[in-house]
Amino acid sequence: MLSPFPPTNWSKACALWIHEIHVAFDPPVPVVPGKGGLLRLMRWSTPRVAVLVALSFTLHCTRPPAYLPSPTAGPLGGGSSADGQAYVEEGVASWYGGDGDGFAGRPTASGEIFDPEQYTCAHRTLPLGSFVEVENLDNRKRAVLRVNDRGPFVKGRVLDLSKRGAQDLGFAGQGTTRVRIRSVNAMGLPTALDPAVDRIDPFVVQVAALSDPKNIDSLTRELENTFGPVSLQDTVTRGGLSVKRVRVGSYTSRQEAEQAAEEITKHLKDRGVEPFITRQR
Repeated sequence: MLSPFPPTNWSKACALWIHEIHVAFDPPVPVVPGKGGLLRLMRWSTPRVAVLVALSFTLHCTRPPAYLPSPTAGPLGGGSSADGQAYVEEGVASWYGGDGDGFAGRPTASGEIFDPEQYTCAHRTLPLGSFVEVENLDNRKRAVLRVNDRGPFVKGRVLDLSKRGAQDLGFAGQGTTRVRIRSVNAMGLPTALDPAVDRIDPFVVQVAALSDPKNIDSLTRELENTFGPVSLQDTVTRGGLSVKRVRVGSYTSRQEAEQAAEEITKHLKDRGVEPFITRQR
């Protein structure tokens, strides 16, 4: 078949042919969910699902942490933090740092100066520098405090709070209250105690706090002959009396310290002393 255009006009013919071509696109058709195939449905639903996931994540992260004490955390009244459980203890708490008791401005067991307006407390065995959540069992108020001192050295009490801590827990006006203690981290979340502390700051059995040099010497020699090394620690009572705390042993496990305390109590049962467990520092 012969071309209608001369050979010299091929380029012109091609240009005219292309010029006559019109490309038209159909207008977009809205996608109706459930129609148009799986791919269209996924394109329609993906951004909506992403919004729901982001909203759920935001609500979860902004919710305040809530937790309950573990039923297997140490026994109340002297709990341990074995097996990764938080230390839990219940008992009577008192407070110190009030006007006239003489503790404000004095060094604590940790070496820092005691400030009644800080959130600190004294405990016999919890590691210095650790944190505890204290709950007043009478009104359910709570506060997180840092252990920086030793005490209380009064029978039947488990914790001595600063004046500020007692005010926040609502018992500064009554002197004592029943509390629950739980070991936590600096953020207030339950945490186990570090077992390495038992080697760094071992347990001791405090037998008595005496002021008479003769009584101190007599008791020291008697305890050394029966139970081994005895240490003396200088301190001042709330009434301003200088005394020496007479302590026996250096134990890296609480169980050993408890056994020694029982033996010492039996040995001195007629002396009116009540040995208890504390730390070297």
